[in-house]
Amino acid sequence: MNKYAEQALLEYNSEECSPRPGGIDGRPFWNVKSTQFMYAPVLEFSKRPDGCSYLYTVTDKDGKAYSLKSNVNFISLAPVWGDVSAGFIEIKAEATDGNGNVLELVGERKIYKSAPFPGRQAYEGKACSYRECALKAFRFVYEDPMVQYWLINGVPEPDYAHNAYPSKTISSLTKAMVYYAKLEPSAAQNAIKLAVRAADYLLSITPTDGPLAYLPPTYSFDGLNAESVNRVAPAAEKSLGTTMMIYPLSAGLGFLTLFDATGDKKYYDAALRIAEFYKNNVLPCGSWYLLYDCSTGKPLSENICVDFKFTEFFRALYEKTGDNVWHKLEISHFDYIIKSRLESFNWEGQFEDVNVSCNYTNLTHFTTDAMINYIANHLSHDKKMVATAKELMRYVEDQFVLWGEYPMWEWRPNKPHHTPAGLEQYFCYDPICSSTSTVMNTFINMYRLTDDRLYLEKALTLADMITRMQVEKDGKIPTFWIGENCEYGHENFWINCQIGTAFSMMQLAEFTEAEGIE
Repeated sequence: MNKYAEQALLEYNSEECSPRPGGIDGRPFWNVKSTQFMYAPVLEFSKRPDGCSYLYTVTDKDGKAYSLKSNVNFISLAPVWGDVSAGFIEIKAEATDGNGNVLELVGERKIYKSAPFPGRQAYEGKACSYRECALKAFRFVYEDPMVQYWLINGVPEPDYAHNAYPSKTISSLTKAMVYYAKLEPSAAQNAIKLAVRAADYLLSITPTDGPLAYLPPTYSFDGLNAESVNRVAPAAEKSLGTTMMIYPLSAGLGFLTLFDATGDKKYYDAALRIAEFYKNNVLPCGSWYLLYDCSTGKPLSENICVDFKFTEFFRALYEKTGDNVWHKLEISHFDYIIKSRLESFNWEGQFEDVNVSCNYTNLTHFTTDAMINYIANHLSHDKKMVATAKELMRYVEDQFVLWGEYPMWEWRPNKPHHTPAGLEQYFCYDPICSSTSTVMNTFINMYRLTDDRLYLEKALTLADMITRMQVEKDGKIPTFWIGENCEYGHENFWINCQIGTAFSMMQLAEFTEAEGIE
């Protein structure tokens, strides 16, 4: 075992590394719906009348049982965490009287204990350099027939189902092609033309009147094969006529990127119109309702947007215009996340293809990743925020990283799941290329913040896995790492995930090359 594996094991078994344990100073139990843990959790069970004590029996996959006692209806598994085997664990909670006699069963829970980081040397090496991986990934996007269809026809390829999420998919393509034009001079002219045609199409389907005027749509079947969409992206049809408010931001960022590349002011104006809507409709809390009805402009749920694309978008506008109104919106949304999510730890997954969720039922890592990155880029001088970043990183790894086996719950497909990897959200708790690359980048930012080499080792381990998962002949990275040869990841392929992974790998390549890191 090398020193980084030893360090990881010490943290793995340390009570201090339990991410934001509930029950302390009124903290909520954010893990009520969590099914797997890497660090020792604190779990809550039903409370019984005063005077009761509690007996907790922890049984691991090998049948070994451990007993814990407490005067409260929640328990830290830290005292036995280092002894129980990785794998499925069953916890039984019983209320007892003053003499230790069992009065009643007050709860049972089954969880999965994930294996700790074993060190980078425990895996195969990288299949190619990080830069080569990124270049091949961008080249695949450019050469994909679905993407080339834009260049030839100026409209989406009818059978590519995920174009039903235009603000997300098309804006990511625009940004990718602008970047690819810089990477590949021989393809630059066509890459920019492709980006322009995709952006112009997005503008053409953007409403110019009504309560949500000038907000590019989150959902659209325009020009698409409905049968293909319903087979692969069924969430789009049931959501037509609604807008999820985190996605016009993606379009706005894409328009700003294209404006910088072309100088065409219509893209800047389009981004500014999007920003004006947010400015005119911001809630007193500093955010917006998540889901709106396009025809009435009324919110369809009480859920509030939590997304660092707001801070990115408003910061970009502030830097371009010098108008302080955008800086205020950036800070107010950051403050909202601090007040509402950092205290509650309700890191709600907000995705266009799943229903809005109740508290703690669909946690994800993307907002916490983005917050860590924001701290690394803008608040590295603030010791309290650096400590917060460490805690958030433990939460991300605890809930959304697998270094070893994938837990085969009864409801999961009985197919191989490839790890090490990052998982997406509770409602889609699968290894995903873009989740893996996003967490990889977050580990890099933690290394930048702390100079702790263990973060770097974890980042490089995930990056090496991405190079191994990439198809050597064409550069495609399957979206879902499920099945033999990842057949499901090729069948249900999201171009925006490929693009996000390509950007992450290029950022990693630039960082490691500058630092002389192998």
